[in-house]
Amino acid sequence: MKSLILVFATLGWACVSLAQDAPTGRATVRPLGPLRVQIETPTGGIVDGATVELLARVSDPSVLSASMLVNGATYDVPVEGGQIRQTVVASPGNNRVGIVVQRGSEVARDSVTFRHTGDSVQMMIVLTWPSTGEIIDLWVREPGGETCKWDHRETRGGGSLLDFSQDAIGFGSQAYVLSTARAGRFRVKVHYWAAASFEDSRGWGTYEEMLEELERIDTRLREPAPNHVRLQLTDERSRLLQRLDAWSAPAAQQTPVHAEVVLFPGTRAERRWRFDLLAQRDGQLLTLGEVEITDAMIAAAHTEQP
Repeated sequence: MKSLILVFATLGWACVSLAQDAPTGRATVRPLGPLRVQIETPTGGIVDGATVELLARVSDPSVLSASMLVNGATYDVPVEGGQIRQTVVASPGNNRVGIVVQRGSEVARDSVTFRHTGDSVQMMIVLTWPSTGEIIDLWVREPGGETCKWDHRETRGGGSLLDFSQDAIGFGSQAYVLSTARAGRFRVKVHYWAAASFEDSRGWGTYEEMLEELERIDTRLREPAPNHVRLQLTDERSRLLQRLDAWSAPAAQQTPVHAEVVLFPGTRAERRWRFDLLAQRDGQLLTLGEVEITDAMIAAAHTEQP
């Protein structure tokens, strides 16, 4: 008599068929077919949007994550029910997207190349991290002081915040895009919450209020003011940072966070900056780094031929 059972092995979920012989009582193991991944959309060719919706299918529905490679940047993406759904930020010219899936020692790959002919994205910042369960938000402070983040996704300067997956929680899946680059300093930050942060008894609202107060003080410090006012604001800022640090407690999980800044992607004038840090405290607002865009960079890019 034959029966199908589901067993959990060290290499992940594997479906096997056990056929028992009447005389010997031995079982025959029939493994799953080979691991496969297939990108269904986009199919290649020409696209005219700044973003492209990607759909890929994985043959083994028990696989929970995959690696996605977009124009040289790599980040983890979720696999849900054998499907991968992601938003891809397109660069001018040719774009190459790859998916890598692993089950134990078995690896499957697929890739697609398409050409972007629509409105250009002259600057993008991609935030990635490998862990699952945390809530991590990308914040980008623009040269004028406006911050693009989860509750302010469109800025007056043209910046936009994008989620790469339908459920951005737990996978590196956010990007800031700017259609027209402008000179000035861009500050890249992450707001980190561990998986159980909403259960923290100190409350979300308290921390949000302190962050808003910090933003207000920083704004005033950028404006002209008498020395005694600046000293007072500096003291207030120092005390506030101490409160923020005391509010945060070390999280059980430590998460390596990676941000990549790409200026004039896909062109001869392309420039890249990479920032890495280890996030490990609930509620931390961390600065990964700053990028200074100069008028000379912009002028040089405009004279470059595609």
